[in-house]
Amino acid sequence: MKLKLKNVFLAYFLVSIAGLLYALVQLGQPCDCLPPLRAAAEQLRQKDLRISQLQAELRRPPPAPAQPPEPEALPTIYVVTPTYARLVQKAELVRLSQTLSLVPRLHWLLVEDAEGPTPLVSGLLAASGLLFTHLVVLTPKAQRLREGEPGWVHPRGVEQRNKALDWLRGRGGAVGGEKDPPPPGTQGVVYFADDDNTYSRELFEEVLVWHTRTEKPKMKQEEQLQRQGRGSDPAIEV
Repeated sequence: MKLKLKNVFLAYFLVSIAGLLYALVQLGQPCDCLPPLRAAAEQLRQKDLRISQLQAELRRPPPAPAQPPEPEALPTIYVVTPTYARLVQKAELVRLSQTLSLVPRLHWLLVEDAEGPTPLVSGLLAASGLLFTHLVVLTPKAQRLREGEPGWVHPRGVEQRNKALDWLRGRGGAVGGEKDPPPPGTQGVVYFADDDNTYSRELFEEVLVWHTRTEKPKMKQEEQLQRQGRGSDPAIEV
């Protein structure tokens, strides 16, 4: 029994000595742990650099918004609008004139389909605050739509648009507002704007139009009152 214990102790001692000698030998060997440490340090350095860049961007004042060009540098926009007498005429012209008043360098050519200028249109133009030219030309009877005819049977507003183009070409004919056409060589843009459409002010930067339609009012009560001699005053706009 004592011999066996001595053998076990001796074997344990020899194994321990061998392990100690191996450890001592390894302590003198060069360590290969530097590359991973260098890589980790580089990653931390890159993250710190990115954080510094983001902080600098946050401290930087925002760029000044782009300034719109001066009105004098813009070409004049000549807006051509045919119009004709009807119950909703004033409402539609007021809506259009207030949109146009927001646009710089705009000249409104309003052309009535009538024998002469009407008080309603003349008064509206005078109160609009716009630079305008008032023109008048009557559509020939053969080209007029009859009651109940679809709109595609005859072209509408052609005479009035041509009248505006004649004025721009120097042929005169204005009955109100700016009567002298622009001199030859004037830079400008011509846009045909119907009086029954709705226009965004952004149209004059990016082509935004809604083709709307105002329903014709039902006037049976008014017609009945007119037959009784108690109708509305027809000179209300005079």
